[in-house]
Amino acid sequence: MAMFNRVIIAGNLCRDVEVKELSGDKTVADITVAVNEGYGERQTVSYIDVTLWNNDAKFAANYLSKGANVLVEGRIKQERWEQEGKTRSKIKVIANKLVGLGKSGAPVDVTPAAAAPDMDQVPF
Repeated sequence: MAMFNRVIIAGNLCRDVEVKELSGDKTVADITVAVNEGYGERQTVSYIDVTLWNNDAKFAANYLSKGANVLVEGRIKQERWEQEGKTRSKIKVIANKLVGLGKSGAPVDVTPAAAAPDMDQVPF
């Protein structure tokens, strides 16, 4: 049976991003994304822990802050540890891609895509 582990979430950062520099020129940041579901009185919020690495971690630290609207694509990982004789676990997302969507209520700056080249002008 084939396995598939991919998740895409969109929500708001719950706190400012704190980056840690690790040995070997690696950078890591742990964030929490609040994801709303439903509406009105039936609205619920899930708080999803996300780990960002290297360029995504640096981007988040430089350009995002608490309340920023983000989209995260990644994979789910379950962490397990022993605490006071009991096995504990938590599920988090390891990000492959992070996109800042702008602060809640602020317009998103959309840069138009470059026009496709005129195929008559391509030299091959």
